[in-house]
Amino acid sequence: MRRASSEPRQADPDERTRANTVAQLLLARGDRRGAIAVLLDAHGEMIFAHCVRTLRDRAVAEDVVQQVFYEAHRDLEKFRGQSSLGTWLFSIAAHRCADVIKTARRRGDKIEADEDAITTYADPTSAPGERLDQARLVEALEECLEELSADVRATVLLRFQSGMTYEEMAASLETKADTLCARVSRALPLLKRCLERKGWAHD
Repeated sequence: MRRASSEPRQADPDERTRANTVAQLLLARGDRRGAIAVLLDAHGEMIFAHCVRTLRDRAVAEDVVQQVFYEAHRDLEKFRGQSSLGTWLFSIAAHRCADVIKTARRRGDKIEADEDAITTYADPTSAPGERLDQARLVEALEECLEELSADVRATVLLRFQSGMTYEEMAASLETKADTLCARVSRALPLLKRCLERKGWAHD
């Protein structure tokens, strides 16, 4: 299930909320394919951006996103509304990214950074000067995230990109919420100090 365009387009929160409602209405009518199309359009780029930043490899991230929406299509009728559809999709993505990281670790592979993955996802709605500053900040943050272990990096990204609670993350990653909270709590001061070293001190 390929993305229709190589240009990043991330729906805003209101669009995603409306898309979730439309998808549920389509599902109620038995139109599972239509529901997935709506969800892919609304959430696909954000899920892809999360996978790229977690896995550091655009091609692998593409494969993971396809797997996420394949599983969503397969299991959509099992969705019980205990979270938003977006959170549910992020949950699937988190699980699949964790599988990739575990497989790479077992093989002794290193997940390499994709140098182009960073500036590609600077906010396209900003003015040119703002986009440049944002791209530089995101690049600095990406370099700092690179210093974290794969598990900690994935946890931090999931926490701040998905809006999931620690309990929801724990269910997805099959670990304890306290463990995930501790990972994030330890990582944030490290990221702050790293950004300060790079000249991004908070005023």
